[in-house]
Amino acid sequence: MAYEVTIGIPVYNVEKYIRLTMDSALAQTFDSIEFLVLDDCGTDSSIDIVREYQQTHARGKDIRIVRQPQNGGIGRARNRIVEEAQGRYLYFLDADDLMISTTISLMMSAVLKYNAEIVMASYQQVELYNDKPQNKLFHFSHLFFSKPDELATYAFSHYGALQANIWNVLLDLNIVRKYHLQFVNTNFWEDMVFKYDLVTYVTRAVLLPDVTYSYMCRENTLSNFQKRDTIGKDEILRNVETMNTLKYRYERLLGRPYFSKWLNFILDTDYYIISEVLKKRDKIYPWISDLELRSFLHSPLSIFQTLRYGNYRSYLYKLLSILPEGITVRIIKNFVGRKLKYNSVI
Repeated sequence: MAYEVTIGIPVYNVEKYIRLTMDSALAQTFDSIEFLVLDDCGTDSSIDIVREYQQTHARGKDIRIVRQPQNGGIGRARNRIVEEAQGRYLYFLDADDLMISTTISLMMSAVLKYNAEIVMASYQQVELYNDKPQNKLFHFSHLFFSKPDELATYAFSHYGALQANIWNVLLDLNIVRKYHLQFVNTNFWEDMVFKYDLVTYVTRAVLLPDVTYSYMCRENTLSNFQKRDTIGKDEILRNVETMNTLKYRYERLLGRPYFSKWLNFILDTDYYIISEVLKKRDKIYPWISDLELRSFLHSPLSIFQTLRYGNYRSYLYKLLSILPEGITVRIIKNFVGRKLKYNSVI
Protein backbone atom coordinates (compact mmCIF):
# COMPACT_ATOMS: atom_id res chain seq x y z
CA MET A 1 0.00 0.00 0.00
CA ALA A 2 1.34 3.45 -0.92
CA TYR A 3 1.28 6.17 1.71
CA GLU A 4 1.74 9.91 1.53
CA VAL A 5 3.55 10.02 4.89
CA THR A 6 5.54 7.66 7.07
CA ILE A 7 5.80 8.46 10.77
CA GLY A 8 9.02 6.76 11.84
CA ILE A 9 9.29 5.84 15.53
CA PRO A 10 12.57 4.33 16.82
CA VAL A 11 11.75 2.23 19.90
CA TYR A 12 14.14 1.08 22.61
CA ASN A 13 13.05 0.42 26.22
CA VAL A 14 10.29 3.04 26.42
CA GLU A 15 7.43 0.99 27.89
CA LYS A 16 6.61 3.82 30.34
CA TYR A 17 5.92 6.26 27.52
CA ILE A 18 5.10 4.39 24.33
CA ARG A 19 1.32 4.30 24.85
CA LEU A 20 1.04 8.08 25.02
CA THR A 21 3.33 8.43 22.02
CA MET A 22 1.39 5.92 19.94
CA ASP A 23 -1.90 7.53 20.96
CA SER A 24 -0.67 10.90 19.73
CA ALA A 25 0.57 9.41 16.44
CA LEU A 26 -2.57 7.38 15.74
CA ALA A 27 -4.80 10.38 16.49
CA GLN A 28 -3.57 12.20 13.36
CA THR A 29 -6.36 13.70 11.29
CA PHE A 30 -4.43 13.06 8.07
CA ASP A 31 -5.47 9.74 6.50
CA SER A 32 -2.59 8.38 4.43
CA ILE A 33 0.00 7.55 7.10
CA GLU A 34 2.22 4.54 7.66
CA PHE A 35 3.28 4.16 11.30
CA LEU A 36 6.72 2.57 11.01
CA VAL A 37 8.00 1.34 14.39
CA LEU A 38 11.68 0.42 14.47
CA ASP A 39 12.35 -2.24 17.10
CA ASP A 40 15.93 -1.65 18.29
CA CYS A 41 15.99 -4.87 20.33
CA GLY A 42 15.09 -3.51 23.73
CA THR A 43 14.56 -5.65 26.82
CA ASP A 44 11.18 -4.40 28.03
CA SER A 45 7.62 -4.74 26.75
CA SER A 46 7.61 -1.72 24.41
CA ILE A 47 7.11 -3.74 21.23
CA ASP A 48 4.47 -5.95 22.86
CA ILE A 49 2.49 -2.77 23.51
CA VAL A 50 2.88 -1.71 19.87
CA ARG A 51 1.68 -5.15 18.73
CA GLU A 52 -1.38 -4.68 20.92
CA TYR A 53 -2.13 -1.48 19.00
CA GLN A 54 -1.69 -3.40 15.73
CA GLN A 55 -4.40 -5.81 16.78
CA THR A 56 -6.87 -3.51 18.49
CA HIS A 57 -6.60 0.01 17.06
CA ALA A 58 -8.71 1.20 14.13
CA ARG A 59 -5.48 2.14 12.33
CA GLY A 60 -3.68 -1.04 13.35
CA LYS A 61 -3.32 -2.22 9.76
CA ASP A 62 -1.15 0.85 9.08
CA ILE A 63 1.30 0.01 11.86
CA ARG A 64 4.40 -1.82 10.64
CA ILE A 65 7.12 -3.11 12.96
CA VAL A 66 10.64 -3.59 11.60
CA ARG A 67 13.19 -5.26 13.86
CA GLN A 68 16.92 -4.59 13.83
CA PRO A 69 19.21 -7.65 13.80
CA GLN A 70 20.65 -6.36 17.07
CA ASN A 71 20.65 -3.17 19.09
CA GLY A 72 22.45 -0.59 16.99
CA GLY A 73 21.64 2.78 18.55
CA ILE A 74 19.59 5.71 17.35
CA GLY A 75 21.71 6.60 14.31
CA ARG A 76 21.37 3.15 12.76
CA ALA A 77 17.71 3.02 13.77
CA ARG A 78 16.94 6.23 11.88
CA ASN A 79 18.86 5.01 8.83
CA ARG A 80 16.81 1.81 8.80
CA ILE A 81 13.61 3.86 8.96
CA VAL A 82 14.79 5.88 5.93
CA GLU A 83 15.43 2.61 4.06
CA GLU A 84 12.09 1.02 4.99
CA ALA A 85 9.70 3.97 4.77
CA GLN A 86 6.94 3.56 2.17
CA GLY A 87 5.64 7.13 2.31
CA ARG A 88 6.76 9.92 0.03
CA TYR A 89 7.36 12.10 3.07
CA LEU A 90 8.97 11.08 6.36
CA TYR A 91 8.30 12.44 9.84
CA PHE A 92 10.37 11.27 12.83
CA LEU A 93 8.67 10.93 16.22
CA ASP A 94 10.73 9.96 19.26
CA ALA A 95 9.11 7.18 21.26
CA ASP A 96 8.71 9.23 24.45
CA ASP A 97 7.47 12.47 22.84
CA LEU A 98 4.05 13.70 21.71
CA MET A 99 2.55 15.31 18.61
CA ILE A 100 -0.75 17.13 18.29
CA SER A 101 -3.52 15.53 16.22
CA THR A 102 -3.23 18.00 13.32
CA THR A 103 0.56 17.91 12.97
CA ILE A 104 0.71 15.99 9.69
CA SER A 105 -2.33 17.78 8.24
CA LEU A 106 -0.75 21.19 8.87
CA MET A 107 2.58 20.14 7.43
CA MET A 108 1.11 18.45 4.36
CA SER A 109 -0.99 21.54 3.68
CA ALA A 110 2.26 23.52 3.58
CA VAL A 111 3.84 20.90 1.29
CA LEU A 112 0.98 21.19 -1.17
CA LYS A 113 0.72 24.98 -1.01
CA TYR A 114 4.44 25.65 -1.52
CA ASN A 115 5.60 22.43 -3.21
CA ALA A 116 7.96 22.16 -0.24
CA GLU A 117 10.75 19.62 0.15
CA ILE A 118 10.87 20.13 3.90
CA VAL A 119 8.51 21.59 6.51
CA MET A 120 9.52 22.43 10.07
CA ALA A 121 7.11 23.50 12.80
CA SER A 122 7.45 25.06 16.23
CA TYR A 123 7.56 22.92 19.36
CA GLN A 124 7.64 23.02 23.14
CA GLN A 125 10.34 21.50 25.32
CA VAL A 126 8.85 20.04 28.50
CA GLU A 127 11.44 19.72 31.27
CA LEU A 128 10.37 16.99 33.68
CA TYR A 129 13.41 16.92 35.97
CA ASN A 130 12.27 19.83 38.17
CA ASP A 131 9.69 19.76 40.97
CA LYS A 132 7.22 21.23 38.52
CA PRO A 133 7.38 20.63 34.76
CA GLN A 134 8.66 23.66 32.88
CA ASN A 135 7.90 24.46 29.26
CA LYS A 136 10.18 26.25 26.83
CA LEU A 137 8.81 27.33 23.49
CA PHE A 138 10.87 27.16 20.29
CA HIS A 139 8.86 29.30 17.93
CA PHE A 140 9.32 30.00 14.21
CA SER A 141 7.93 32.89 12.25
CA HIS A 142 6.06 31.80 9.13
CA LEU A 143 8.78 31.66 6.46
CA PHE A 144 9.05 30.24 2.95
CA PHE A 145 12.35 29.62 1.18
CA SER A 146 12.39 29.01 -2.57
CA LYS A 147 15.92 29.74 -3.82
CA PRO A 148 19.10 27.64 -3.72
CA ASP A 149 21.17 28.27 -0.56
CA GLU A 150 18.37 30.37 0.98
CA LEU A 151 17.41 27.88 3.71
CA ALA A 152 21.05 27.11 4.54
CA THR A 153 21.88 30.82 4.74
CA TYR A 154 19.04 31.22 7.23
CA ALA A 155 20.03 28.09 9.18
CA PHE A 156 23.57 29.38 9.73
CA SER A 157 22.65 33.05 10.12
CA HIS A 158 23.06 32.76 13.88
CA TYR A 159 23.48 29.99 16.41
CA GLY A 160 20.09 28.44 17.14
CA ALA A 161 18.31 29.80 14.05
CA LEU A 162 17.29 26.18 13.51
CA GLN A 163 17.31 23.71 16.37
CA ALA A 164 19.30 20.49 15.90
CA ASN A 165 16.30 18.14 16.08
CA ILE A 166 15.16 16.00 13.16
CA TRP A 167 11.85 15.12 14.82
CA ASN A 168 8.88 17.41 14.05
CA VAL A 169 10.28 17.81 10.55
CA LEU A 170 8.41 16.58 7.46
CA LEU A 171 10.91 15.84 4.71
CA ASP A 172 10.74 14.60 1.15
CA LEU A 173 12.37 11.18 1.10
CA ASN A 174 13.41 11.70 -2.52
CA ILE A 175 15.91 14.34 -1.33
CA VAL A 176 17.35 12.03 1.34
CA ARG A 177 17.70 9.09 -1.02
CA LYS A 178 18.92 11.11 -4.01
CA TYR A 179 21.89 12.48 -2.05
CA HIS A 180 22.41 9.33 0.06
CA LEU A 181 22.08 11.26 3.31
CA GLN A 182 22.63 9.15 6.42
CA PHE A 183 22.73 9.52 10.15
CA VAL A 184 26.09 8.96 11.79
CA ASN A 185 26.34 5.94 14.05
CA THR A 186 26.09 7.60 17.44
CA ASN A 187 23.50 8.10 20.18
CA PHE A 188 23.80 11.87 20.49
CA TRP A 189 23.78 14.70 17.93
CA GLU A 190 23.18 12.29 15.07
CA ASP A 191 20.17 14.49 14.25
CA MET A 192 22.28 17.67 14.30
CA VAL A 193 24.72 16.35 11.70
CA PHE A 194 21.91 15.02 9.51
CA LYS A 195 19.82 18.18 9.68
CA TYR A 196 22.65 20.62 9.01
CA ASP A 197 23.75 18.49 6.08
CA LEU A 198 20.18 18.20 4.78
CA VAL A 199 19.52 21.96 4.70
CA THR A 200 22.41 22.46 2.27
CA TYR A 201 20.57 20.33 -0.31
CA VAL A 202 17.06 21.76 0.11
CA THR A 203 15.68 24.58 -2.05
CA ARG A 204 11.98 24.81 -1.11
CA ALA A 205 11.25 24.87 2.61
CA VAL A 206 8.60 26.16 5.01
CA LEU A 207 8.79 27.12 8.69
CA LEU A 208 5.49 27.10 10.58
CA PRO A 209 4.60 29.04 13.74
CA ASP A 210 2.21 26.27 14.85
CA VAL A 211 3.38 24.37 17.96
CA THR A 212 2.88 20.77 16.87
CA TYR A 213 5.23 18.73 19.08
CA SER A 214 6.18 18.23 22.75
CA TYR A 215 9.79 17.27 23.35
CA MET A 216 9.89 15.56 26.75
CA CYS A 217 13.17 16.07 28.65
CA ARG A 218 13.78 13.61 31.47
CA GLU A 219 16.56 13.02 33.97
CA ASN A 220 19.52 10.77 33.16
CA THR A 221 18.96 10.66 29.42
CA LEU A 222 21.78 10.98 26.88
CA SER A 223 20.34 14.28 25.68
CA ASN A 224 20.37 15.70 29.21
CA PHE A 225 24.00 15.73 30.30
CA GLN A 226 23.57 18.92 32.33
CA LYS A 227 21.38 17.21 34.92
CA ARG A 228 23.69 14.24 35.52
CA ASP A 229 26.07 13.85 38.46
CA THR A 230 28.79 12.18 36.39
CA ILE A 231 29.64 12.40 32.70
CA GLY A 232 31.91 9.94 30.93
CA LYS A 233 34.84 11.40 28.99
CA ASP A 234 34.10 8.97 26.18
CA GLU A 235 30.69 10.60 25.71
CA ILE A 236 32.28 14.03 25.33
CA LEU A 237 34.80 12.68 22.83
CA ARG A 238 32.02 11.01 20.84
CA ASN A 239 30.19 14.34 20.64
CA VAL A 240 33.32 16.00 19.30
CA GLU A 241 33.80 13.20 16.78
CA THR A 242 30.19 13.57 15.67
CA MET A 243 30.77 17.26 14.95
CA ASN A 244 33.97 16.34 13.11
CA THR A 245 31.99 14.27 10.63
CA LEU A 246 30.19 17.47 9.64
CA LYS A 247 33.38 19.56 9.79
CA TYR A 248 35.22 17.36 7.30
CA ARG A 249 32.52 17.73 4.66
CA TYR A 250 33.62 21.31 4.10
CA GLU A 251 34.99 20.94 0.55
CA ARG A 252 31.51 20.56 -0.98
CA LEU A 253 30.46 23.87 0.57
CA LEU A 254 33.52 26.03 -0.15
CA GLY A 255 32.41 29.19 -1.94
CA ARG A 256 28.76 28.94 -0.90
CA PRO A 257 27.42 32.30 0.35
CA TYR A 258 26.91 30.90 3.84
CA PHE A 259 30.21 29.01 4.11
CA SER A 260 31.90 31.23 6.72
CA LYS A 261 28.81 31.10 8.93
CA TRP A 262 28.58 27.31 8.45
CA LEU A 263 32.16 27.03 9.64
CA ASN A 264 31.43 29.35 12.57
CA PHE A 265 28.46 27.19 13.55
CA ILE A 266 30.64 24.09 13.83
CA LEU A 267 33.52 25.84 15.61
CA ASP A 268 31.06 27.61 17.91
CA THR A 269 29.74 24.19 18.90
CA ASP A 270 33.30 23.01 19.61
CA TYR A 271 33.88 26.14 21.67
CA TYR A 272 30.68 25.53 23.62
CA ILE A 273 31.76 21.97 24.37
CA ILE A 274 35.08 23.25 25.74
CA SER A 275 33.27 25.90 27.79
CA GLU A 276 30.94 23.34 29.32
CA VAL A 277 33.79 20.93 30.05
CA LEU A 278 35.59 23.71 31.90
CA LYS A 279 32.43 24.46 33.92
CA LYS A 280 31.77 20.77 34.73
CA ARG A 281 35.28 19.35 34.76
CA ASP A 282 34.83 17.85 38.23
CA LYS A 283 31.91 15.74 36.90
CA ILE A 284 33.82 14.31 33.94
CA TYR A 285 35.91 11.16 34.30
CA PRO A 286 38.62 10.49 33.25
CA TRP A 287 40.16 13.97 33.15
CA ILE A 288 40.17 15.87 29.86
CA SER A 289 43.54 17.57 29.38
CA ASP A 290 44.13 21.10 28.07
CA LEU A 291 45.79 19.59 24.99
CA GLU A 292 42.67 17.56 24.25
CA LEU A 293 40.45 20.61 24.77
CA ARG A 294 42.48 22.68 22.32
CA SER A 295 42.26 19.88 19.75
CA PHE A 296 38.45 20.25 19.74
CA LEU A 297 38.89 23.55 17.86
CA HIS A 298 40.89 22.01 15.03
CA SER A 299 39.71 23.20 11.63
CA PRO A 300 40.31 21.19 8.45
CA LEU A 301 40.98 24.44 6.59
CA SER A 302 44.54 25.62 6.07
CA ILE A 303 45.52 29.09 7.25
CA PHE A 304 45.25 30.30 3.64
CA GLN A 305 41.75 28.80 3.22
CA THR A 306 40.67 30.27 6.55
CA LEU A 307 41.80 33.75 5.46
CA ARG A 308 40.08 33.36 2.08
CA TYR A 309 36.78 31.76 3.10
CA GLY A 310 36.43 32.59 6.78
CA ASN A 311 35.69 35.70 8.79
CA TYR A 312 36.98 37.29 11.99
CA ARG A 313 35.44 34.56 14.17
CA SER A 314 37.03 31.71 12.24
CA TYR A 315 40.33 33.63 12.31
CA LEU A 316 40.06 33.72 16.11
CA TYR A 317 39.31 30.00 16.33
CA LYS A 318 42.25 29.22 14.03
CA LEU A 319 44.52 31.22 16.34
CA LEU A 320 43.19 29.46 19.43
CA SER A 321 43.82 26.08 17.79
CA ILE A 322 47.53 26.78 17.29
CA LEU A 323 48.41 28.68 20.47
CA PRO A 324 49.98 26.68 23.34
CA GLU A 325 47.15 24.70 24.93
CA GLY A 326 47.51 26.36 28.34
CA ILE A 327 47.09 29.82 26.83
CA THR A 328 44.12 28.68 24.71
CA VAL A 329 42.31 27.20 27.70
CA ARG A 330 43.07 30.25 29.84
CA ILE A 331 41.61 32.56 27.18
CA ILE A 332 38.46 30.45 26.88
CA LYS A 333 38.08 30.35 30.68
CA ASN A 334 38.08 34.14 30.75
CA PHE A 335 35.38 34.28 28.07
CA VAL A 336 33.08 31.49 29.28
CA GLY A 337 29.51 32.73 29.67
CA ARG A 338 30.41 36.33 28.79
CA LYS A 339 31.27 36.77 25.12
CA LEU A 340 29.14 34.17 23.42
CA LYS A 341 25.55 33.44 24.31
CA TYR A 342 24.70 29.75 24.08
CA ASN A 343 22.55 27.00 25.44
CA SER A 344 24.20 24.24 27.44
CA VAL A 345 25.43 21.54 25.08
CA ILE A 346 26.56 18.91 27.59
